[in-house]
Amino acid sequence: MSLKERAIKEFQSKIDSGEEIRGFIFTHYESESGLSGLVGVPNGNHMPIKGVLAYTDKSLLFYGEVFKKLPIVLHIPFYKIKEIKTGKQIFTIFKSSPTFVVIHDDREVFSTRGNQEEFIKLESFFESVNDVLLAK
Repeated sequence: MSLKERAIKEFQSKIDSGEEIRGFIFTHYESESGLSGLVGVPNGNHMPIKGVLAYTDKSLLFYGEVFKKLPIVLHIPFYKIKEIKTGKQIFTIFKSSPTFVVIHDDREVFSTRGNQEEFIKLESFFESVNDVLLAK
């Protein structure tokens, strides 16, 4: 089963029966915490997790895997989202890339790890998400 298939299966278990996925994109979730206990992952560093980011008319969902063994699942209902804004992810002293930050009870960061073409797609994805949010 592919990453996309595993993600869709997981999303179906999280959403209401009348809800359907309106769009999805492959992107990176920049995990800021909760994974520091893994071997080779230093505390405080961002760990990029490649996965599937999707949205419905009620929520934002992400599914990714660390080492194909540890699933990372986010389900953020739209009513909890306070703001979606752009930000920057700093890689080194002289290099950064644009990101999207979803602020709710916590903050989640999504990026394309510097791939400008993929960022244009991510930007379009979040424009669609904002359209749904504004329609509420």
